[in-house]
Amino acid sequence: MSLHNSSNQEAVVRPQPESQLGGAILDEHGNQILITEEMVQAACQECEKYWVTPEKQD
Repeated sequence: MSLHNSSNQEAVVRPQPESQLGGAILDEHGNQILITEEMVQAACQECEKYWVTPEKQD
């Protein structure tokens, strides 16, 4: 059974892309940069580019 084929998925309510998610990163000068939904989505899309499905093991 694959997690991608689950039939009990919940609807996702997304905030505005520029809204703060409650976390921050530090830049090279020590300034806080708030993490937004848009930043998280961009990171996930970048990871998906390199996703490789493992070969089935017998």
